Amino acid sequence: MRLWVGNCNPRILLVTFSISITTTKLWDSNYSEYQEYLYNRICEYKDKSVTPIGYRKISQIFNKEGLKTPLGNVFKNNHVHSIYKKGKRLRKFKRSYLRLQKPLRIQTIISQSLE
Repeated sequence: MRLWVGNCNPRILLVTFSISITTTKLWDSNYSEYQEYLYNRICEYKDKSVTPIGYRKISQIFNKEGLKTPLGNVFKNNHVHSIYKKGKRLRKFKRSYLRLQKPLRIQTIISQSLE
C-alpha cells in the first residue's frame, strides 16, 4: 500500500493486532525427581488404596524401607503431610491456564490536504 498519494496527501496506516496466549506453565514444579517419587508413593497410599493409610503409618513404612526425607532425615508424619499437601497444590496450579486475547483491527486514515 502506498503511504503517499500525490504530492502532499499522506496516508497513515494504523495496524493493531491480536495476540492469544494459552499456557499451563503458570507454576513450574520445583520438586526434584526424588520428591516426585515420594509424592507418588504417598498418593498410592492415600488416594488409590481401598482403605487410605494415615500419615504416621506411611512414615513408618518409608522408614522401614530406609527412605529419607529430601533433607536426609528420618520420616515423621508431618514430613509426609507436607509433601502430600505441597504436591496437591502444585498439581492444582498446573491444571490452571491463562488465556489472553485482544481483537485485531486494521484501519487506514487519509488526511485531508489543506487548500
